[in-house]
Amino acid sequence: MDRLQSASLLLDPLAPADYGWLCALYADAEVMRYIGTGVRSEEHSRANLDALRAQAKRLGFGYWVVRARGSGERLGGAALMVRSEESPVELGFLFARAAWGKGVATEAARTLVAHAFGVLELPELQAFIDVNNLASGAVLRKAGLRDAGLATGPYLGIDRRFHLTREEWLAGLPAD
Repeated sequence: MDRLQSASLLLDPLAPADYGWLCALYADAEVMRYIGTGVRSEEHSRANLDALRAQAKRLGFGYWVVRARGSGERLGGAALMVRSEESPVELGFLFARAAWGKGVATEAARTLVAHAFGVLELPELQAFIDVNNLASGAVLRKAGLRDAGLATGPYLGIDRRFHLTREEWLAGLPAD
């Protein structure tokens, strides 16, 4: 997995040295308010991160730690993940509170969308958000994904699903 770069961000492949910081992020109730079942234990977080690293070795994509390009400060994490073989690759992200409202999530999401369609040539991407998570919905729209309506999400609740195909991305079609 390669390091990705954007104007103000570095996206570094997940490394074990990042686990402690990320486990603290997954333990922050406000950060996890709209993600899955909420706060995760360190054991659960480490197991999830191990699985994403294994996926990266197998598929060439997985989880990136998002850092400020100038300082290298960790800001959050972003992923391209496969939950099941029959599902499209899923885009996901979470960020520390200090990064909220600064365009960091949008820039990271756009970077991963471009990587997914430009380099990896994936046929499509999807993302799921809690129906009340308006901020993440805005990020996904700015990254080019379109709202595909309500669907059963990865945690078996009703989520808002977003979707984009490579053909749409190449055509430069605007999001809803």
